[in-house]
Amino acid sequence: MNYLKFFFIVLFCSGVLLSQNIEIVKPVKIFSTSFAIVVDSKTYSECKQSVLNYKQSVENDSLSAYILVSDWNDPRTIRNELKKLYDSKPKLEGAVFIGDVPIPMIRNAQHMTSAFKLDEERYPWFRSACPSDRFYEDFDLKFNFLSKDTVHTLCYYYSLAPESPQKIQKEIYSARMKPSGTDIDKYALIRKYLDRVVKQKEKAIELNHAFVFTGHGYNSESLDSWADERMLMKELFPDLYKGGGRMEFWNHAMSREIKDIVLAKLQEPEMDMAIFHAHGDVDMQLLASYPIPANAQENIEAVKMFFRSKVRTAKERKQNVDEAIKYYKTGYDVPDSWFDGIFSDSLIAADSILNYKLDIYLNDIRNIKPYPKYVMFDECFNGSYHQDEYVAGEYVFGNGEVITGEGNAVNCLQDKYADELIGLFNYGIRAGLRHREINNLETHLIGDPTFRFANQEKINFNYLLSEELRKNETLWKVLSSSQYPVLRSLAYRRLKEMKGSSVSAQLLKAYKEEASYEVRTTLFKLLAECNDENTLTALSLSINDPYEFVRRKTAEIMGETGDRRFIAPLAKSIITDVSDRVAYSARESIGYLGIEESGKVFEQVINAYPVSERNTNMLERFKGTVNRNKTWVYDELLKNICSDTLKLKSRLSEARTFRNYKFHEVIPQILKVVEDPKQPEQLRTHCAEALGWFNISNRRFKIIAGLKNVAKQDGLPAALKAEITRSINRLETGPNDVMLP
Repeated sequence: MNYLKFFFIVLFCSGVLLSQNIEIVKPVKIFSTSFAIVVDSKTYSECKQSVLNYKQSVENDSLSAYILVSDWNDPRTIRNELKKLYDSKPKLEGAVFIGDVPIPMIRNAQHMTSAFKLDEERYPWFRSACPSDRFYEDFDLKFNFLSKDTVHTLCYYYSLAPESPQKIQKEIYSARMKPSGTDIDKYALIRKYLDRVVKQKEKAIELNHAFVFTGHGYNSESLDSWADERMLMKELFPDLYKGGGRMEFWNHAMSREIKDIVLAKLQEPEMDMAIFHAHGDVDMQLLASYPIPANAQENIEAVKMFFRSKVRTAKERKQNVDEAIKYYKTGYDVPDSWFDGIFSDSLIAADSILNYKLDIYLNDIRNIKPYPKYVMFDECFNGSYHQDEYVAGEYVFGNGEVITGEGNAVNCLQDKYADELIGLFNYGIRAGLRHREINNLETHLIGDPTFRFANQEKINFNYLLSEELRKNETLWKVLSSSQYPVLRSLAYRRLKEMKGSSVSAQLLKAYKEEASYEVRTTLFKLLAECNDENTLTALSLSINDPYEFVRRKTAEIMGETGDRRFIAPLAKSIITDVSDRVAYSARESIGYLGIEESGKVFEQVINAYPVSERNTNMLERFKGTVNRNKTWVYDELLKNICSDTLKLKSRLSEARTFRNYKFHEVIPQILKVVEDPKQPEQLRTHCAEALGWFNISNRRFKIIAGLKNVAKQDGLPAALKAEITRSINRLETGPNDVMLP
């Protein structure tokens, strides 16, 4: 026998294929879906047995597993390999990236993030691009390669192509296994983690004990919002509200020792899941604010500390310290003694200790043993896996029992629907399958995406999320009447995917009849995506929804529609809604529908209520807001954009303002700038991009027509043409996630 032929036969029989310098270890067991373990050659060499054991643990849970090994130097190669597996049988369900696997850094796609809006021209690429494995998960998206980072060598920069879909709809899920830390043995940490996870998955892990923590400043500290989430969780995890189970809710204001309490809770062996709603950074979780003073002396000490902080900040900024002290002393009429010892070591140390007691830092995590198997970090930057150190990595690869974390690579919106479909965990759904339904650019799983809690119903609910059943209309119609709220939500999502806006009447009928917070939120979201007359009817109802989150999102979306019929309902919300957050969103939105008209209608609405000092003051404040908006929009923003004497940099900045502040009455003026060949190319491009943010506006079709006319101009600059194409695509397909700005 030819020895070369014999060599390939042996490789094939052993389940190993070599192709284009990629080593592929094939599944031992064949199931209906598959999973890919993507690992770099060095990590595989150092952790081979641990990776093989992990592969076996995945297959023990009815998921065929491949291992793909290479010296990966091009993200497109990985994407192509995953696409091949997705197009094969068994169809690929998800993947995990272990070790030094290339990190796509995405530009020109900030409309796919929840809050990340950093100026890509002003800031360095590493800071202004969004790390995102949506590059590997959504095979329909198109990207243009820009460059590889020569400092952060795992990072590869891509621009979302103008002709690409401008909406994420993932085919597969993924997660990262990348330890956090500098001067670490990353291979030892990966081996330790994989070996631990393999052992953990040998036994069923039930979800019996969880906590939800809400930090200071989150959702404007709305008690209505905090209370409603408790009701939502009771629907999703009913067994945790029975004897033997427990769902705990912690608010930062409950205790002055909240950090110690949270760290203690994390180390309770019975804790299965933790959800953090808070502000955050790459290296910290921002839990609490300064304690609320309980007496006169504590009030004085709090004010002193405020002044100390301000004066120290002045010194850090190289400002005149004496002038700063004089400003605060005279402005607040306080004695000289309050500024004594501001820069003394003892007082600086005391203030530092107090500050340290407020938040969780990397060293805190390294010194504890967290037990929750799943941790959601609904916090900015905690999932920044492109950095050397990051919070989620410390939890997952540290000393505890955490298997999977969910975090954000960049800053995130604090009122997004973070709990979306989280109830699937109650029915044994893999973390990755739930995450596949969450389509924003920055949120990632860290750790094992195949992890799932035990399913006490003894039904393979994972099969429900398979591609095979995605278009089974009969099944989803049946499940839309399921006793489980989260399965009803999933059913309506699938029906909307299949039927589009043609189901909006059915969704509206269901919304009117639905008692579940979970399902009503899903129906509200789907109706908003339909963007038709039934959507407008739904908004007129949902502004009074019992669930604070739905009311808040309704107030935001009303402003996005451009429909002036919503001015009066928004005015009523400003006056009467118990949630400050809803009232705030309504105040923001009402002006977008018409600056002057909002003032007239607001006055009519508030005058229908009994005369009171509160209402009189509110009306005066609103009139002030109307006047400020008129001045800002017409005398500043629009004039500056069209000014031929102002620096181009300032004109560009003003144009970008309309990405977040969507005053519909400026659309004609912004479109004129795009149409005008005499205007600077860069300004026209920025204005074209700003118009793409009006993607649920009732004026979007006029914008599309206007942009298409501009696209026909002779000699149109390439950058402008690309941005027009991108904006038209966004306007035609709608927002990436209608619940996000």
